[in-house]
Amino acid sequence: MDELNPTVREQKIYEEMELTPEMVKSIRTLCGTCLRHFVDAKAFKIALVPSADRSMDTCTVCQMRRGYDYVVMHR
Repeated sequence: MDELNPTVREQKIYEEMELTPEMVKSIRTLCGTCLRHFVDAKAFKIALVPSADRSMDTCTVCQMRRGYDYVVMHR
């Protein structure tokens, strides 16, 4: 039953990626447009957080488009 719990699934993914607590706090949902702004700035390290269901959520930056979860850390 725990495998069905999204929180448990996320925790397992974080452990597999060896994410530190600081990295977990820096997870943001980004649409393609907002992701491009972070990439173009070249001041951030960005990594896609894998998702079993590849679901998209509302972008945390623009609050308009849908995107995926990324770890966004300053270099």
